[in-house]
Amino acid sequence: MIRRRQSPDDARAAAVDAAHRLLIEQGVAAVTLKSVAASIGRTHANLLHHFGSVAELHRALAVEIARRVSTSITAAIASRRRGEATALDVVDAMFDAFRRERVGEMVGWIALTRQREALAPVTETVAAILADFRAAGDTRPMDKVILGLVLLAIGDSLVGEEVAAATGDTPSDIRAIAVSQIAAIIG
Repeated sequence: MIRRRQSPDDARAAAVDAAHRLLIEQGVAAVTLKSVAASIGRTHANLLHHFGSVAELHRALAVEIARRVSTSITAAIASRRRGEATALDVVDAMFDAFRRERVGEMVGWIALTRQREALAPVTETVAAILADFRAAGDTRPMDKVILGLVLLAIGDSLVGEEVAAATGDTPSDIRAIAVSQIAAIIG
């Protein structure tokens, strides 16, 4: 088999795509240099060349996940601004994106392995969403809304179903709490 030489950008992109698939299919513990390299037919050393460390691979994965989540959330916010969506639609888009992309698991892993610098893409996305509200002239306390929603969505994506079941509630009850939180903060 002849291996096609990839540009550094293409090699990094292929590795991040493989890391994302492993995260979704097997969880964050499966996202190692060795497993990512094996899934794309490369060597551990090759990935070290492109990323330098597993922490940098995790950071690149966080950038991709933040981009995907941001796209979902900003589209829902835009629909809400046009009057085409409710607050619940925005909450659903956010919570669905966090679950689909396994944000809680990734954030927990990064925090527990003390790679906090890898959280920068997530925090930058949160800041960008807040800046969008401010740029649109929104004077409501959206910082408080976003803070509460992000923390609820992270928890929900990590253990929401289990905790809801333990309290006799459903995952939709968590989302209703989030909508109530928005109403309580901004009226």
